[in-house]
Amino acid sequence: MGERRYRAVRGWFLARPAALWALRAANRLLPALVCLAYLGLLGCLALGRDARLWRAMAVPAAAFALGSALRAALNRPRPYEVYGLEPLINKQTKGRSFPSRHLLSAAVIAAACRWASPPLGLAMALATALLAPARVLAGVHFVRDVAAGAALGAAFGWVGFWALG
Repeated sequence: MGERRYRAVRGWFLARPAALWALRAANRLLPALVCLAYLGLLGCLALGRDARLWRAMAVPAAAFALGSALRAALNRPRPYEVYGLEPLINKQTKGRSFPSRHLLSAAVIAAACRWASPPLGLAMALATALLAPARVLAGVHFVRDVAAGAALGAAFGWVGFWALG
């Protein structure tokens, strides 16, 4: 989205308090849901003394570390910095927009969940799919940021959970 589109979207949400509330709730609740599901998955694997626990921890940790390093190295600005707009959610971070770490984490966690529990993985994939537009509509990421984050997280998941056996 370009500046005109971000301004129009921002105006649309500001004119509709219920929609703005829902957008803000999605930006808070979806990451929390993914985090809780992941902690639950790790807890179940640990309680069951399941050998998959270590991979379920290592793959997302590696994805998070690489994504964070890439963000710091590229240091791409966020839409609210580029266009001089106040984001629709509380966010003041400067730079480090690409790739979206929220989407990278959600996608690799969805992969971890699918690897261990397909129904949970499907639910987390849905949460990831809903989080992507929420981050863009809130004005904290460009579409390329969330697309790259989701793709990188999915790639880590595929390599870490299926390609390596």
